Amino acid sequence: MAGLTASTYRSLACKVVVVLFLLFVALPIAEIYALIKMGSWLGLFPTLAILVLVSAAGAALVKREGLRVFRRFKEQIAAGNMPTNEMVDGVCLLIAGVLLVVPGFVTDAVGLLLLLPPFRVLLRRRLKKSSGKKVNIVATYNGRIVETNGVINVNEHSNPPKEIEP
Repeated sequence: MAGLTASTYRSLACKVVVVLFLLFVALPIAEIYALIKMGSWLGLFPTLAILVLVSAAGAALVKREGLRVFRRFKEQIAAGNMPTNEMVDGVCLLIAGVLLVVPGFVTDAVGLLLLLPPFRVLLRRRLKKSSGKKVNIVATYNGRIVETNGVINVNEHSNPPKEIEP
């Protein structure tokens, strides 16, 4: 990787290993433990019913919140602003949807947290602080380049692309 020193690369690789360990070892163990505890407390069928109901209700909540975030996204684009908050919210809702569909109480709890707008605001603030520097985001939208400092109409400032023969 260009620009990374050996120690930075090792640190990044170590973080990836920790995340993968948590995802593929610790999370399944926590889910199995929670399922066994809930099953012994409530019984098999009520536990399964709760898992199915939380998945169905979670899907409906993700759809509702997703439509709300998409509406805000379109409003920001129409106003000529970069919808950074809405993009982070959209990613949070995508992750929440996946977590709510996966059967388990731990993933359901995290998914439900990601559905709450105040939690997403706290998460956005934390992400902005942890980045440590201002990120310049550039996106194209219908022939324009939308940057954090304004909108540039590409069609007015550049020559049309030349056609390439096959």
